[in-house]
Amino acid sequence: MKMSKIRLKAAICLFLFALVAIGVAALIQFGANEYPDTVDAAAEMLIDRLSEEDKLRVKNTKKEDLIGFHHGWGTSIRNDFGLWSGNEKLLRAACHGEICHPDEASMVIIEAVWTRLQK
Repeated sequence: MKMSKIRLKAAICLFLFALVAIGVAALIQFGANEYPDTVDAAAEMLIDRLSEEDKLRVKNTKKEDLIGFHHGWGTSIRNDFGLWSGNEKLLRAACHGEICHPDEASMVIIEAVWTRLQK
């Protein structure tokens, strides 16, 4: 029983480390004129910058577990794609024409990456 708890803790730590690694691997700095303005463009930019290992990690994540990427990778998306600093085109594209919260928009983008990687 004690060994099972240790293995579970180790697995959780590795999973959290992987989430942070994806966030760091996808970290991109863009100027305001270089922000993607569609979900497809954002997803494509992110996929192009993910390592093969990170692509597999995202692909093998269950859709309902994608929220685990909210911190780390999601933070990078919100910051680097201007979701906190006025990229209204991408906010509207992610949220059916409405300006939504950057957290919601980044999850739409993460789900778009996941969907593309399922193919």
